[in-house]
This record gives sequence, C-alpha cells and structure tokens, in this order.
Amino acid sequence: MKIMGQQENTKQTKRQGMKAGWKFWGLLVLLFCLSFPLTGCNEKQNETYIPGTVLAETGTSIEIVDMAGRVVTVPKNSESYAFVYRVVARFLISLDCEDGIVGAGKPEEFLNLIAPRLSEVPSIGQGVVDMEALAEVNPDVFFHKAGDVKTMEAVEKLGIPSVGLLFETPDDMLTALKIMGIICNSKEKADALINYYHQKINEQQDRVSVLGDAEKKTAIMMGTSIGKVADQTMLQSNMIEAAGGINPASDVEATELWPTVGVEEIFGWNPDYIFITNSQSATYTVEDLLSDPAWSALKAIKNKHVYVMPATIDSWEFPGIVSALGTDYMIRTMYPDIMTDAELVDAVNAFYELSYGIALSRNELGY
Repeated sequence: MKIMGQQENTKQTKRQGMKAGWKFWGLLVLLFCLSFPLTGCNEKQNETYIPGTVLAETGTSIEIVDMAGRVVTVPKNSESYAFVYRVVARFLISLDCEDGIVGAGKPEEFLNLIAPRLSEVPSIGQGVVDMEALAEVNPDVFFHKAGDVKTMEAVEKLGIPSVGLLFETPDDMLTALKIMGIICNSKEKADALINYYHQKINEQQDRVSVLGDAEKKTAIMMGTSIGKVADQTMLQSNMIEAAGGINPASDVEATELWPTVGVEEIFGWNPDYIFITNSQSATYTVEDLLSDPAWSALKAIKNKHVYVMPATIDSWEFPGIVSALGTDYMIRTMYPDIMTDAELVDAVNAFYELSYGIALSRNELGY
C-alpha cells in the first residue's frame, strides 16, 4: 500500500511539473507574439492591407479593408446607406445607389436637382454625426471620412458598420469608387466610371504633350480667402499640372489643407493665371482682385486671367470624377488652341450622361 501511495505521489508530481511546463511555454509564446506584432498571433486588424482588398466573402457578408486601413465587415447585399461626409453623396448617386440613401448631411441644390428624393431624406447631422438620428435610420453601412476613426468607432457601437473613405487625390478617388462599388453591389458602374477617368487622363495627356516647357503657363488655385493656395498634396494642384500648367505653390510645405502664404510670395511667383475655388464661403471675388491697385502688377491681373472654377451649381474641382471636367476647363482656358469650346461642351455632356443619366445645359450648370 505504501508503494502504491508513493507511485500516486510521483504521478501527481509529474502532472504538476507538466502543468508548470505548459504555463512556462505558454508565457514564452505570449511574449513572442507581443514582441512581433505582424505575426500570425495577431488578428487581421493589426495587419497592413491595401485599401479596397476583400479579405473574405460569404453568402451574407463581405470583409473589406477601408481607407483608414481598418478591416470592416459589411452586409454582402447592403441596401441602405448614411453619411455626413458630403463628398459621398455624389459617389452614391453616380453608382446608381441614390435610392439606398436613408440618412444624409447638408442638402445641396445640385444634389436635389439630380436626385430629387434626397430632399426628403432625414438629416443625421452636418459634418458631425447626430448619433440618435443615425440610430433611428439604422443603415446597413455608414460612410465617413477616413481620418475620423473616433466617430466610426462610435457608430459601430450602434451596431452599424462604418467605412472610412478619402477623396483628396486621383488615386484616392478611384480607390473610394472601387470600395463603394463593392459594398453597394455596383461594381459594373464603378468600373465604368474608373475607365472613364483613365481615358480622360490619357486624352488630356495627349493634348498637353504638344506643349514645350517654355509654352507652359504658371497657375495657382486660391482658396476661400486671399493667400490660401493649393499645395502639391491637393487635388487642385494635380488638376493644374494635368492641364499642362505649372503650379509654383506645389512646393509649399504645410500640414493643413489650403495653406496660407504671404501676398509677397504670390508676387514672387507672378503666375500667368489665377483660379479661385468655387465656394459660397469665399471672402473675395474676381472683381476684387482685378480692381485692387496693390495687385495690378501681377501678370494674371494685367491680362485679366483670373477665373472662378465652374460650374455654378456643381463645382468641377470637387473631389470626384467630375474633377476631370475641371482639368478640361483649365486646358481650354490656358490653351484655347489645343481644346475648343465645342470640345469642352461635348466633354461636359458626356460626363453628366455617364454619371447621372441626365443632360444639363450650359445655362443650367453655369459655365
């Protein structure tokens, strides 16, 4: 009996030793995972993926990477959408998904023109989300600006998938179109818009390729107040360069959109053309610049080459495929010999037919 008791004690000791051993190795594995965050020990949220990548798809859901680098799971056949990020509206409408908009931000004259039902869509805030209103409309997906992760996380606590988007550069716009096309079950229309944009870029490159370096005009885009300019990080700067222009403000170092420079710096650039952003909040007009004696020495002022970007009811510098029309307008304005007015009109008509299935006259648009 004593021998059997000794054997039992020996077995118990071994089991305790094994448990201690497993704890020891388990601790080592945990420390290893914490030391190497990109290994398989982490979940997908800690991995780095290209925005727009579909990681998994089932009969009911899609796991996709948004433009904040987040892995988001959305319904596979989502049918309702909400947003306060105003750029999103034009994208949803151009993807033929306007009937799915159940909550939106600030109403706009142009949006009500191309999608009249938007005037009846409940408001869920202007820029800042009204969480109670959002919860009431309860969309399948909430689209928001990628930089505001805090809001997206708050929205997801309501049980609403939140997808971050960016629209600042041409690559951003195309990626956003791809993501929205996948989520909204409108990939075919998204592909058509992406192909259109690529074709426009190629056509514009062909047009301005005839220009020698000495023939290229210098141009700046000014913001809502005098001295604010578009630097190299902004879509408007890309438009100037795609139109065959040289943007002397492209080298401005800034940490904000529309950085402010001194008037002296603008005089040092002495641009051939000045384009002004199309915004109701602008604090000055073309006439203000042309009539100000302090600006009279600038080439753009002397030659009256100062223009507000069209169109009156739909800004062609707005982030989106429509910016291709803004580039066409710049080409027509700076180099009338390589793009006629009739060609500009044809380009405008083709865009609105493809994007919204409507025809708008020159007077209606205001350009």
